[in-house]
Amino acid sequence: MLLKTLKGRHYLLLVFVPIFLLLLWIKAFISPITLTGSQSQMPLYELLQSVTGGSILALNIVGGIVLILLSLLVVRLNEKYIFIRQRTDLPAFVFALIATGTVSLYGMHPALLASFLLFFAIDSVFAVYHGSRTLAKSFESGLFIGLATITYLFSGVYLLWFWIALAFLGYFRVREIFAGLVGFLMPIFVIASWYYINDNLGTLIQTIGSLFNFEFKAEFSLFQKVYWGILAAFVLLSSVFMANVVEEKKISSRKYFMILFVFFLLAIGNYFLFSATGTELYFLLLIPVTFIISHYFVLSRYSWAVEVLFAVFIISSLLVRFIG
Repeated sequence: MLLKTLKGRHYLLLVFVPIFLLLLWIKAFISPITLTGSQSQMPLYELLQSVTGGSILALNIVGGIVLILLSLLVVRLNEKYIFIRQRTDLPAFVFALIATGTVSLYGMHPALLASFLLFFAIDSVFAVYHGSRTLAKSFESGLFIGLATITYLFSGVYLLWFWIALAFLGYFRVREIFAGLVGFLMPIFVIASWYYINDNLGTLIQTIGSLFNFEFKAEFSLFQKVYWGILAAFVLLSSVFMANVVEEKKISSRKYFMILFVFFLLAIGNYFLFSATGTELYFLLLIPVTFIISHYFVLSRYSWAVEVLFAVFIISSLLVRFIG
């Protein structure tokens, strides 16, 4: 009955979810620790660190606000494009559970801010399909990917995602490709120019080099690995379900989900392409995984088995917070 209740429209849920999310993320405020250590970061994140005075708590508060905004924005995105064929607030709840599912990521990280910026790149790409202002929307998408890149270096691969998305949408044309590329390069050019004017371009190049050469090392508990396995199983189950019902969907919905799935695959690919990446990529997975899993729970035929699976999803997501 819990799933049946939550997958409807409950505006109270949009008030409850931010509170619920912050409670699950409370460790980031009570015992704040840096997730980036002494490693220099990309300019936009360095600017955020400067604005917050280097306070880890202040950074984590910003991170909490970003998570709240994303939990609400995922609901708005579905209402705007209706690729899950039902108006539902469930994605906000699913997002909150997934977002707090990695115990080593209770705090602000460049990848979290990049995920927020990439959300708007997704929104702009989806808008291209409507066929109006395709150049402007292509430029906006490239711009947000560029901003994400000067926040978290490895977001740059999403320029490839943008081109693949254009192909899915039927707009893989020179002018849209070029508009997106110009948008992508603009923030990079501005930042590089600023460093050059201040005779500090070498520092930027050194930072980029150190980020590429950084070797990620981390140990994770058995339960944390089990939880990731459970999430992977839900993504696989939801993907199979989606493949079985894809013919029933509107063409636009099929395209949107394929674009989200490619977004998901590129985040996974990042992990294998760059040794410097690690669990922070989890933040980039939040948006596509939220929609993939939400789609299954919202549209699967109601049964006790689905209720049990939903309960497993909730319980495992909560347990990882306490024993992970």
